[in-house]
Amino acid sequence: MKGAASLFKNFLSLVGAEAYSKLITFAAFAYLARICGPAGFGYVEWSAAILMCASLIVDQGFSSFGAREIAKNPDETGQLVAEIVSARFLLAGVSFFAIVAFAFAFVREENVLKLVLAYGLSVWTLPLLLQWVFQGHDRMKFVAFTQIVRQTVFVAVVIIMVRKADDLVFVGLAEVAGVTFAAAFSVWIYRKYFAGKIQFRPVLSRRLFFEGAPIGMSQMFWVIRMFGATLILGLVASAEDTGYFAGAMRILIALHTFVWLYFFNLLPSMSRAWTEGPGKFTSLVNRSVLLVSSACVVVGVVWIFIAHFAMSVAYGPSFSSGGGALRWLAVVWVAAAISGHYRFGLIAANQQRREMVTSAIGSVVALILIPFGYGLSGINGAAAALGFAEIIVLATSWIFARRYLFDNALYRPAIDEGCLEQLGEVAR
Repeated sequence: MKGAASLFKNFLSLVGAEAYSKLITFAAFAYLARICGPAGFGYVEWSAAILMCASLIVDQGFSSFGAREIAKNPDETGQLVAEIVSARFLLAGVSFFAIVAFAFAFVREENVLKLVLAYGLSVWTLPLLLQWVFQGHDRMKFVAFTQIVRQTVFVAVVIIMVRKADDLVFVGLAEVAGVTFAAAFSVWIYRKYFAGKIQFRPVLSRRLFFEGAPIGMSQMFWVIRMFGATLILGLVASAEDTGYFAGAMRILIALHTFVWLYFFNLLPSMSRAWTEGPGKFTSLVNRSVLLVSSACVVVGVVWIFIAHFAMSVAYGPSFSSGGGALRWLAVVWVAAAISGHYRFGLIAANQQRREMVTSAIGSVVALILIPFGYGLSGINGAAAALGFAEIIVLATSWIFARRYLFDNALYRPAIDEGCLEQLGEVAR
């Protein structure tokens, strides 16, 4: 198992790259919000949510599956690349067809239709993003470089090409450019540093779909919760309310990325620890839970108190109405940061189907409660519903992990069970 120093070094590489990427990307979206206004910004975020759903069809959990298997057996790298890239190109065709069908069925405004279709073109280069290979080999600096290339190109195209609200199509084309450059860069890195393992020949396997699909479905359920909330509001709420909510969600997702990076970095070590015995696995998870839970209390409370100020600073005074929703979204972030130990632990231990179930339960709860919450209390109610759904994910993943992963004689829950309740009280 990798030492704590190596894990920390890898995490710093990822955090540094993501901090840079999120900073410039957030600046680009703040620029778009000021140019397009709440309604136009809502269209951009709604289109981006459609792309996120489509990209999960392309991935299908193959990234996490591939990284896990490479961490256990690096000699399988070439075979896994061949299988996963082939499968992703096949699914890219399905995904693009779904985007086109959805766009022509539900989009009425010409500018928004062009934006959605432009975003959709990027699915054709997503299969060649190979960060999961570098993750499996613990070469996180390559993951970081690829992300920097992608977001730098995206932001550059947005700033250069988008000058007025009618230029929304260029936001989609900026995404195409960013993904294409990042894919080309990651393929170059792969060929340079894994020359002995190149097998870019089409091949598919039953194992890939059998083991990867549950992870992909879990990711899809996560997208339904996070991006689906914006999609739902785009269908039932005003464009302005969608824009306010989307702005708050943009902040949540930007900060949630650091949670995801933490577990992205931890997954290979979890996979190896699982093969070494329950003692090492339990010790690794418990130490991490203690560290993350302590940080969550501080971050969550600060988040709640500065929410309104953050919305006004990020998007301008006209977006201050989204501050209440952002306060409730703090609960989503905290719950996800803690539940990640159990969700990724289940994946590391080949229990991805049970992890998928936890995500599915949370998504069903979110789909039911978000429209209900919006009807009762507007975007604040929708955000509170999303927070409750994420707490359900935390509870179910903890139950599964305790039953299937940990030796009860060794395992001691490290969660401060009053943490989320206290944050909920502060938010109310």
